[in-house]
Amino acid sequence: MSKITTKTRAIVLQSIKYGDSSLIVKTLTEELGLQSFMVKGVFGKKSKIRAGLFQNMTLLDIVCESGNSSLGFIKEISLSHYYKSISTDIKKSTIIIFISELLSKYISESETDINLFNFIYDSMLWLDDATSEYANFPIIFAIRLSLHLGFFPNIETYKEGCCFDLLDGNFKKRNNDIYQIDEDISNALYNVCQLSINSQEWPPSSQIFNVSKSSVLTIRRQLLDAIVIYYKLHADNVQEIKSIDILREIL
Repeated sequence: MSKITTKTRAIVLQSIKYGDSSLIVKTLTEELGLQSFMVKGVFGKKSKIRAGLFQNMTLLDIVCESGNSSLGFIKEISLSHYYKSISTDIKKSTIIIFISELLSKYISESETDINLFNFIYDSMLWLDDATSEYANFPIIFAIRLSLHLGFFPNIETYKEGCCFDLLDGNFKKRNNDIYQIDEDISNALYNVCQLSINSQEWPPSSQIFNVSKSSVLTIRRQLLDAIVIYYKLHADNVQEIKSIDILREIL
């Protein structure tokens, strides 16, 4: 197969050191979908491409070659957006670790999906600009991502007092099934499903979760845990999210 040169925006999902001086970088690109690249010599003193460009969720403009092997090569690279706060805010940095792990483990299709790319790209811009009320970002992001992955909760089945069934994705009367979450978490999930990353402002957490301020942290943690289980039940490749514990603590 002949080489194809493409100019595209790219989002770094994961990078792994290869040998002494190279990286294998997994990206989601606007034009080519999921792509992995071999980037040689990034740790060398004379390298024109620095390893720092391949931190998790970095937004890039690249010119790449692909098509002759499983790994492509990056010919030109620059930052598409310079993060103002994500790299220095410990809470945002922890969120980024969770988001990049979620994406790298659960996006497996290589086909181009412009809507998915734009959703992730715009979400990162939103998080970088956010100055408050972003503790719920991982939850809202994961729920909106499930829409692109094909297993968004069936909110049409919601009725007050119902419980969400993590296995079949519907709200229903409590029946003590092991995959049902309780009424309070189910109501919080339903409310989160109404929110968009593109919203300029989200309501306070107590309003989103419909609980007192003193209960917000508990509900947030329980909902986050439920969403992780939901992903494991519905995604094709069931995998643990290792960063969930530190995210629960930092938020």
